[in-house]
Amino acid sequence: MINCLLIKISLNKRGMPVRSYRTLTAEELSIGRGAECNIHLLDPRISMHHAVIKRLDDGQLHLVSVNGELEVDGAILQNTALTHGTQVMIGPFQLKVEPAPPDVNIAVSLTLVHLLPDDFQNLKARTHEPLRGASIFKKRLAISLVAFIALIFLVLPLAQNLIPNLHATMAKLPLGFDRLWSPGHISNSHLHFGSQCFNCHEVLTQQVSDQACIKCHLNVAPHIADPKLQEKVFNHNKLFMDGIRCAECHREHKSPFPLARQDNSTCVKCHGNIKSVDKSSKLPNIHDFNRDHPAFKLTFLTGDLEKKIERIPQTDKARLVEKSGIKFPHSQHFGKVQGPNGIWDIREMTCTNCHQQEGKEMRFKPVSYNRDCVTCHANQLTMGPPETLITVPHGSEQNVMNTLKVQAPKQLAHYSESLRTDGCAYCHEINDFKAKTKTQVKVDSKGKANPDDDLPWHVAPLNINQDWFSKARFNHASHQTQKCQSCHAVEESESSADVAMPDRQSCLRCHSGNSPKPKRIASSCMSCHDFHDSHVMHEALAESK
Repeated sequence: MINCLLIKISLNKRGMPVRSYRTLTAEELSIGRGAECNIHLLDPRISMHHAVIKRLDDGQLHLVSVNGELEVDGAILQNTALTHGTQVMIGPFQLKVEPAPPDVNIAVSLTLVHLLPDDFQNLKARTHEPLRGASIFKKRLAISLVAFIALIFLVLPLAQNLIPNLHATMAKLPLGFDRLWSPGHISNSHLHFGSQCFNCHEVLTQQVSDQACIKCHLNVAPHIADPKLQEKVFNHNKLFMDGIRCAECHREHKSPFPLARQDNSTCVKCHGNIKSVDKSSKLPNIHDFNRDHPAFKLTFLTGDLEKKIERIPQTDKARLVEKSGIKFPHSQHFGKVQGPNGIWDIREMTCTNCHQQEGKEMRFKPVSYNRDCVTCHANQLTMGPPETLITVPHGSEQNVMNTLKVQAPKQLAHYSESLRTDGCAYCHEINDFKAKTKTQVKVDSKGKANPDDDLPWHVAPLNINQDWFSKARFNHASHQTQKCQSCHAVEESESSADVAMPDRQSCLRCHSGNSPKPKRIASSCMSCHDFHDSHVMHEALAESK
């Protein structure tokens, strides 16, 4: 690559030299009368492609003749090395190599030394056209081409849309005249009806409306759960003139590029200055994941009937405690662990022993006792001597008590206490209800006491979270080259209250913002957030109340 400082020297009205500067960058710098030349010299004595400045095999810059003559000290040369002080005549122009500043490879000045003779304009005026009548032929050809283009690309498409009979006839054909107006290929999602333009373009010469999209996409959720705020932000916000249409983010006729835009610009229009959109918003301004994305918020199940979930930022370490109702130390379920069949029963456990994948995104099935726990923990539900061994079912406390009443009525109190302190309590939190008063006894709609209230103890309700990042999406399949421990530090965890979700800094080890960084992957807003269902969990919980 050649960086050249070009200095053009001309004379002003008083005959004083005036310099103009311009920097040129190219693999080769062409010199000539042609408009495509890097150094354009508009003089009839210069060839269309006169010479070129390029780097030869010796690594030095040379001026090489193409279709014109190069004169150096009165001698005509085919090429000459460009060193400090070199002067070359290119037709009537003098090229001189000047001292170059540090940021360029070479600096050259061009001066018009030999002016055109005074009779040049008279000579030009007496020159005849090379081909008589050529201009008339060109005009007729141009008019014919304009008429042909207007017929094919304007008249016929307009006729198809304005004449009902022709419109109905063309609708039955695989292609129509208006297909010529298409700016590009249809996306794969719309190929099955893409030849019928009127499916989306309902009104001629008007933009595709949101209603045309909603005719097919009836179940697409809005971006904001509050209908009034959704209407304000996307339809009547002065910041966006007449609002944001579906087609601004979903750009058709751009195949093979994705239908949905993948850059951050549209997201940042709102979230870069969120207060201008909604003054009551508590969200921070966000422009880029790498630059100013806030700490992640984790979704916790509260167990409260009124308030199903609570979202807590990861910077609030004191509140990052999961109350699942389960006693589970990850440290005892990872690596080599002691099995239930004696000291020789050593088992190698990994994350996938309990966390089983499903779906193309490799999400995980909820942990199940019968599938994941019974192999090692069946002994916790057995009691009594080997000859009269009793196995109680895993599930309802009432079913457990009924089994004990049938199989060991005399040891009911003893076995019940054993389960409360060691059996069920081995994995579950236990609530002791022996001291419950009469006013606390639950009754059904008929005024009868709930039989479960006669039990001496209850297993605490389970609140095992299955979706920590409810406002984002995560594809485990895209991260299967990494070990689970790379993001989830559970090897030393001794309590089920520990929350081992990766934070923003953990993600930034491999991901950058909208622009790629060394050894990091560019990640836009759409890498983790879906515009249309960021509040799906909120709606699902509202419906369940």
